[in-house]
Amino acid sequence: MDHQPISNQPNRRELLKQSVLGAGALASLPSLNLPLLAAASDSRIEALELLVLQRNREQRRVLKVISSTGAAGFADFPDLDYAPALGGVAKEHLIDANPSAVEAIWSTMRRAGVLCSHRTAVDYALWDLLGRETGKPVYELLGGPVRDRIRIYYYGKPPKHQLENEDAWRALGRKLATQPGAVVKVDPWLVFERFGDRKVWEDTVYEAGGRMPTKENIAYNEMVFRCLREGAGDKVDLIHGGHGQCSAEGAIATCKRLEQYDLFWIEEPTSPTSSMDEMAKVAAATTVPVATGENLQGLEDFTRLIDKRAASILNLPPPNVGGLTEARKIATLAELRGIQIAPHFFSYGPLTWVAMANLCMATPNVLILEANTLRENPSGPKGLNKNQFFKEPIQFDGYYFVPSGKPGLGYEYDEKFVVSRKRFA
Repeated sequence: MDHQPISNQPNRRELLKQSVLGAGALASLPSLNLPLLAAASDSRIEALELLVLQRNREQRRVLKVISSTGAAGFADFPDLDYAPALGGVAKEHLIDANPSAVEAIWSTMRRAGVLCSHRTAVDYALWDLLGRETGKPVYELLGGPVRDRIRIYYYGKPPKHQLENEDAWRALGRKLATQPGAVVKVDPWLVFERFGDRKVWEDTVYEAGGRMPTKENIAYNEMVFRCLREGAGDKVDLIHGGHGQCSAEGAIATCKRLEQYDLFWIEEPTSPTSSMDEMAKVAAATTVPVATGENLQGLEDFTRLIDKRAASILNLPPPNVGGLTEARKIATLAELRGIQIAPHFFSYGPLTWVAMANLCMATPNVLILEANTLRENPSGPKGLNKNQFFKEPIQFDGYYFVPSGKPGLGYEYDEKFVVSRKRFA
């Protein structure tokens, strides 16, 4: 990416040159200290802090962006080892900037080469701050609600000792069918691998990566969804939650057996980071919708995926989409191509989850939102599965979520749990 200084009044020839080099129209944006971006309230970013909250055996790392008005915005903060780099960026580009200039700040961070996960956290915190200063929930600032609630889904399966019991899978389907809006996600490839006493994959090596499931493996995949559908009828949506295990040939062979069970989607049947072309082969060869995205980063990756028509559902990963500013660009591009959004979520921290929920409230082409593991540590005690750090907890209504409607992201960390506070800038 080109890192030339920002030109306040670029001529046409310079803009065309920058477009060829990859900076494009971003380089024509005014710098953050211009009067154009002055806030009527004289609000300025005064400081960035890293908070560590602890309760019982769980910790949470939180970015706090503080305004000169006294208001603050928060975001879950990943990649602690690279935090000093963010401090340098903050001193150069964020301190004294107008926090409501979210788009300009996002563009500046992107050009400065800030880690995608870090600019994501800063962006979430800025939207939270802007909401608190204006007294509006973030989804109102993103264009207003397009729905009154968000449908959510989880993983689910019978107890470990019943994973090969057809009646147990049917019983799960019947149970789910009693709950309005129920959706269940299962990865039978992974479950079959864990049996440990049979051959899971054929020996064939595929140049593009991935493996061919054995006939027994494919039959197990079919059994799971056949029994779930027999138990649930048409009252439950079924998701195959793959993790990139298969070759294109293996994924197609599996999907052909599953088409009759009307799956919501099959997720990452092949590895999207190895070859999007292989996933595009799967998408073109089956009527089962293909979803992917949890291992991708930012607008560039998703643009390539969309251009290749490799998936019809995008699992945006909350920590790696450049925040709400970049995520809605991805969602808009997807909408233009008839592609739906179903954000991925697993152990990223609960404030990251409600940030994505705000995106879902304001984005027309959102299908559903994952709600697995609202803690940061997926291997921690199950009793810590629910967030313990908000002043008011996240509440679900079965398979639906209704935002709090409060300013900002709608939920707030309780700083009485802070055990460490470090100033970035």
